[in-house]
Amino acid sequence: MMKVKVKGEGFKPFEIEVKDCTLDEREELNVFLYKMFNDKTGIFGPSINVIRLATNMNDDQINELSNEQIFQAAIEISNIINKKKLMK
Repeated sequence: MMKVKVKGEGFKPFEIEVKDCTLDEREELNVFLYKMFNDKTGIFGPSINVIRLATNMNDDQINELSNEQIFQAAIEISNIINKKKLMK
């Protein structure tokens, strides 16, 4: 698990713990990210799914976040999960 600081406009920065994802989880996460940015139904649902997949946060904890916090958390999770892997 890795702590990630989530920052954005209109809210106080907060931290979330991101799980170490398997390749299958990373693939699923990227499907949700694609939907966030390309699906015309909106970003809210896919953002929640990214948080559910990559953290141990329950629905009550996620529900305490504003829409902007949810969206920014999903972006930060994406940045961590998809960071460039170093070749050995």
